[in-house]
Amino acid sequence: MVAPRGRRSPSGPDRRPQAGGGERSAGGAAASEQKAAARVSVNQPAPPPKFNAGADRISALPEHLLLEILERLDLREAVRAGALSRRWRRLPKHLSRVDLDVAHFQGATPLEAMDAFTGAARSLLAVVPLAESSALKSLILGFYMPSPPHLSTIGRLVQDVVSLGQTECLEFCISLPSPSNTVPQRAEIGRQFMSFCQAYPVAFSWLTSLALERLAFGHSDITELISSCGRLRRLTLRTCRLVDLPFVLKIDTPCSGIQELKFLCVGCTRIDLISVPKLRQVVCHSWISEKLPLHFGYVPELRSVLLDSRAMAW
Repeated sequence: MVAPRGRRSPSGPDRRPQAGGGERSAGGAAASEQKAAARVSVNQPAPPPKFNAGADRISALPEHLLLEILERLDLREAVRAGALSRRWRRLPKHLSRVDLDVAHFQGATPLEAMDAFTGAARSLLAVVPLAESSALKSLILGFYMPSPPHLSTIGRLVQDVVSLGQTECLEFCISLPSPSNTVPQRAEIGRQFMSFCQAYPVAFSWLTSLALERLAFGHSDITELISSCGRLRRLTLRTCRLVDLPFVLKIDTPCSGIQELKFLCVGCTRIDLISVPKLRQVVCHSWISEKLPLHFGYVPELRSVLLDSRAMAW
């Protein structure tokens, strides 16, 4: 029997094998799936890196970021951070700003608090090579009088820092640990402070701001202090007083660059600003006399005067 023309036998010579076509179709499907997966991976974020649960991720940060972290910590914590590792131990000495206040250190007595304070200062300010020390730009220290051994440590440390010539801001805030000292005791401590200033002239010549609390001075001490601090711009006297009559505080510093004076509860009857050519602002709060306490001499750049008492304010 002859097969019809329109149909061919499955086993005829013109039949093409289907296996090759199947392989090609399967390969095309796989390629399209790979392209689709590639498009999806472009739009999705990469998975987070896997860290070891016990790894120290903070120490792996760049050094400038570690310093940013330390400068935002309380300085006691910054000192303690040095115990974490060898790398952390040297970082506090690279801080650009150091602010230490004895009030933040615990101690059963003021001397014990000063022990802790000077220990922290020694740890942070001990001399290291010049290239490594140049980062310190601002140094702010608040400490107690009197304590000669502690003062000598502070004076030497500060002089070592400022002698490198990189310090832009140096501030001292000095007070007595007890408000109950008698006038003769405060006068003796005032003399010790003036001796401290004279013993470390390099440190005081770099002072930009000074605040003194509950000290007593002679008539010429403040003028001598301002004159010896060539970079001093701000001076604050809080609850300070003169020790001898007449109780007139005279400030005559024609060569100084001081710009701001604050007298807060100062025990004197009058303040004579004889010659303070760079002075721009004066604040006088709670004076003891019935009359206005300020007498102005040569103060050509004075812009702001604030007088405040319990009775009235100008």
